[in-house]
Amino acid sequence: MSDTVAARDKDARTITITIDVNASPEDVWRALTDAAELVRWFPLQARVTPGPDGSMRWSWDDTWSTDTSIETWTPPRRLVLVEERPAFDADGKPVPGSRAARMTMEFTLEAQGGGTTRLRLVHSGFGSDAGWDDELDATSAGWNVELRNLRHYLEGHRGHDRIYARAQHTTTVPSDDVWRRLLGPSGFQIVDGRLEEHARCTLRSPWGEEISGSVLWIEPGWDVLLAVDRLDRGLLRLSTWKAPGQTGVHIWLSAYNSSFAADVSAFGLEADSFLKLMSS
Repeated sequence: MSDTVAARDKDARTITITIDVNASPEDVWRALTDAAELVRWFPLQARVTPGPDGSMRWSWDDTWSTDTSIETWTPPRRLVLVEERPAFDADGKPVPGSRAARMTMEFTLEAQGGGTTRLRLVHSGFGSDAGWDDELDATSAGWNVELRNLRHYLEGHRGHDRIYARAQHTTTVPSDDVWRRLLGPSGFQIVDGRLEEHARCTLRSPWGEEISGSVLWIEPGWDVLLAVDRLDRGLLRLSTWKAPGQTGVHIWLSAYNSSFAADVSAFGLEADSFLKLMSS
């Protein structure tokens, strides 16, 4: 299955990503537009008023939230969302002095042979002032992960609710140093295999837990996404992102079977303790 990921264009202030999903356009459309489906792969909370002139809200507990208006609603082929706001800092709050920009997210779905749908996202309109540069980079990195989350959900866990644990912190430590700490000797160490896309890898957590699986995506300095064997291909995500004078760092573990709830919860507590120490 192919992925075509275009480089983010800082001059045009645009991100373009194309990904193939082994699902019908109708299934992909529901994953993008139904609140109950959205929370199975993307935000933690979602609210959708469907149709032209409708709206969507994505939120992640008390941190990030995104409110968009629906400009185009053509199921199951084309969805255009519009958002107007200033740039965000590492905690999802407006950057002081940043000018508001009108951003557009255009999702286009095209049926391919063999029951596959090609999903193309064009996210454009990022502001031109310096406060937007980091967000353009971070959003590009984030969409590369989130669209793989969508594919992973539809191809392997469709119709199942997600359980998760997440730890997130913000620090003034430079992002390169945070990334080295996250995947260094005192962080998540590689003990077997390779941390490369499509490769097998085993990581040892800072608290001694071994996590084996297949690497779905890696963008050094930004994100690692691992499908975890012992969680029936649940997902481990390690990520950092930059904002003016700040670095955000995030550890996420999710599964689609409630029998893993205790393991996921315990992981979240350990991850939170680790990040508090690492980001100080």
